[in-house]
Amino acid sequence: MSLDFAQIQKTSLIDFPGEVSSTLFTVGCNMRCPFCHNSSLVLPESFPPQRISSEQAIAELSKRKKFVRAAVITGGEPTIHPELPWFISTLKSEGIKVKLDTNGTNPEMLSELYSKEHLDYVAMDIKSSLDHYEKTVGVSIDVADIKESARLIRASGIPYEFRTTVVPGLHDLDRIEEIGKWLEGAELYIIQPFSPDGGTLDKSYSIKKPFDDKSLHAFVNAAKPYFKKVELREYY
Repeated sequence: MSLDFAQIQKTSLIDFPGEVSSTLFTVGCNMRCPFCHNSSLVLPESFPPQRISSEQAIAELSKRKKFVRAAVITGGEPTIHPELPWFISTLKSEGIKVKLDTNGTNPEMLSELYSKEHLDYVAMDIKSSLDHYEKTVGVSIDVADIKESARLIRASGIPYEFRTTVVPGLHDLDRIEEIGKWLEGAELYIIQPFSPDGGTLDKSYSIKKPFDDKSLHAFVNAAKPYFKKVELREYY
């Protein structure tokens, strides 16, 4: 089996709560969020020509595991790759903790990973309220899959976070309240501002101005009644 990565960020202090981690970026995504700043990982014609094989990645993480004992697998969207469970299983056999970042479109794989106790932390991107999902992600999706992934994550007993990147023109206080009502009682919800730095998938979003601090704190306050903990994350 093989799973290629675009790159490995060898050391991160912020991607895995409470852990020093390495971050691995898969290529390819089944969404086309116009505000996405990782177009080189999303559009096939932009995929980096030089890849890091799963074997190379395992060797690199194994070599460094005395100092970095956790891995974050992000993308793109990692769960579009059938080899992902095998790769995570191999990392776990090396004693490496695993955090998965996902958009929630593959609850079947998520369920498999949970059942095999392969995950130590999961972060799911909540793109919008359920009735505005397709507008936000730029493609037709099955919202039932999104709902099922969120349910699995909440029921897993494994630490998790839900997070929304808020974008002018796509998000407002009503959207945040609708998300809150959907996910009411969840442990942790993170709001993070969209950033046009480095370009966006839809070039018109590269000139959009992110929400100001007042607006961001208003989103946090709107979410607080629904979640056990709400945070504003200002790095992206």
